[in-house]
Amino acid sequence: MSMRKQQRVNCDIILNNFGGEGEAKICRATNISLSGMRLDKLLDPYLFGAGEEKVRLEVELPGDSAPIIIGAKKVWDSEETFGVRFTNISHSHFVRLRSYLSGDSLVSQLPVF
Repeated sequence: MSMRKQQRVNCDIILNNFGGEGEAKICRATNISLSGMRLDKLLDPYLFGAGEEKVRLEVELPGDSAPIIIGAKKVWDSEETFGVRFTNISHSHFVRLRSYLSGDSLVSQLPVF
């Protein structure tokens, strides 16, 4: 049994997943960490080809104006969901993800009284 190294944060983020054929598939992230995420498959047909384990994700974090690009590897797959581990993310995109997960971006969205 593998143990996660990073705490997962529940989320509801719609994103694009580009698999081996380069065609965008729409997914919904239901939890995310600094090292991976769980995704729901939203549209049929949604099949991974043989050996197609690497994906490129375009994620628009809530409250952020531009997507972050993440290279990832599929680590498990079921009929409706799959999990990925991040394998390639630029430093600036990692900093934005870390800020979102730490709540900095969530706090900045609160109204000032």
